[in-house]
Amino acid sequence: MINIGILSLILLVSFLCIYTFMRLSSTSYTGTKGITKEYVSQSGIKRTARKDREDFIV
Repeated sequence: MINIGILSLILLVSFLCIYTFMRLSSTSYTGTKGITKEYVSQSGIKRTARKDREDFIV
């Protein structure tokens, strides 16, 4: 009976951590490659990537 309680607690904490991680990662506006939501630059051009993205290592 105690084993079921401990297992249930571990599962609950695990699912809560996974849910929190997924929730936080979905609210992020940028990815690892600098892609953002579409925006208009100062020159009036629609862009989807930040300026610092052009400096990359191949």
